[in-house]
Amino acid sequence: MQRRSRRAAILVAGLVAFGLACAAYSLNRRSNDAAALEEAGRTLHRLISQRVDQHDAHLTSLSALVQAAEPAPVATVEQVAASIVRFYPRIVGIDVVDLGLSPPRSLLDAADPAIVAEEARQAVGSNLRTRALDGDKLLLVKRALTDGVGHYALALVIDMNRLSASDMPLPEGAQVQLQLIEQGRAVNEPAGAFSADIASRTQPLRLTLTTSAPNWPLPPLGFLALAGLVIALAALLVDRLLAARSAAQEAARKAVLAEQDARLAHAGRVNAMGELASGIAHELTQPLTAILGQAQAGRRLLAQPDADQAVLAGAFEAIARNARRAGDILGRLRAWISKSEPAIETVDLTELAGEVVHLLAATAQSAGTTLRVVGDGSRPLVRADRVQLEQVVFNLARNGLEAVEGRDAERSVIIEVGTQGGDAVLAVRDSGPGLSPEAQVRLFEPFFTTKPAGLGLGLALCVRLVERFDGTLAAENAPGGGAVFSVRLPRIADQSQREAAE
Repeated sequence: MQRRSRRAAILVAGLVAFGLACAAYSLNRRSNDAAALEEAGRTLHRLISQRVDQHDAHLTSLSALVQAAEPAPVATVEQVAASIVRFYPRIVGIDVVDLGLSPPRSLLDAADPAIVAEEARQAVGSNLRTRALDGDKLLLVKRALTDGVGHYALALVIDMNRLSASDMPLPEGAQVQLQLIEQGRAVNEPAGAFSADIASRTQPLRLTLTTSAPNWPLPPLGFLALAGLVIALAALLVDRLLAARSAAQEAARKAVLAEQDARLAHAGRVNAMGELASGIAHELTQPLTAILGQAQAGRRLLAQPDADQAVLAGAFEAIARNARRAGDILGRLRAWISKSEPAIETVDLTELAGEVVHLLAATAQSAGTTLRVVGDGSRPLVRADRVQLEQVVFNLARNGLEAVEGRDAERSVIIEVGTQGGDAVLAVRDSGPGLSPEAQVRLFEPFFTTKPAGLGLGLALCVRLVERFDGTLAAENAPGGGAVFSVRLPRIADQSQREAAE
């Protein structure tokens, strides 16, 4: 009876294990498929973003060519357009439409002039307009401002299927959909799909990857057979082990005295092991102590005039060197696993700001941005870790350069160094667009970022570093536009008292 109950329990456990194995396979397959779809989507997203940027470059080049003469050099534009279409198959048509005629006339006969004219009229200045056409086509329209009014319009006709074509094979069952994001129109995003907006200000596109694979894929027959065989063998083994255990327990009950003798013998062996370990530790301690003692005695012997200096110096120095080396290794390990304290020193904020400007000078120059240090002549001194504080100012200045990048107005980042009462203040001021209300509230939260590829850890780390030196970091919008990030640190007491006395 007991044997039948045991085998029934093993059978139920085997069935449960078989079901869990199948579920684990399906879950793992589903996770892998989702990861593959995500990776393929990100790769294709980067590729399409690069292609979209090329469209902007083509329109800019053609616009410059149209603006070169009046009337527009149609023959030259046609040659350049033919070259672009040949090397970029996704661009199926390039046209120039004369908006000054009534009705507007196409110069290259590659697009509907009425549609191009309609989009061009809605364009502000030289802004780019996008429009979806029949047959999975995308129309890009840009005005060429030849006379300040722009009576020419440039048009690119893009094949959306070729634009979203992948250079790498997609996961099995994956389907690609690239569509224009129209304002006020909701876009349906299927569950379990990859969806992301293309990083372009001129061509609002959304990439969606879906898959026809089932949400819970069934394991193949081979896996089912293998899992069944393994579980059956495991069940048989468990049955044999339980049977052997029952037999052992029965034998143990019949030999209580023998079991007690075995326990006593085991206790004796454990006691012997303890004594042996103690002896080994004692024997190892003695030679290590002797090494250190001999090294110290050898150094004292070196002071005697009749000692063999070369032999004793070499031997004892080797002993001492190895002992010190062991201590150094232990010290490095101890420092590695423990928190290291910052190297606090006196830091000149004006000098540190100048070093940051020197580090970012090339970046600022290439971006056409003015980066400079403005001080009130006080040259405040603070106590901080120079490397960490320099990293804070570097991050703030680099954020300022990124904030003014691409702006048509004057681009400048100014690092102001001064004092307020007993504090030293370093402020990084930029001429960018400033901070939105949402950003001001969550600016220093970890993982919050306004950058497309940002991680949201830079400002949070800056706050932590400044607080280590008893300082504060704050941000606000400047009255004249732009943002201001202010680092406030306590000045060195001697400097504050000296200035007060003067």
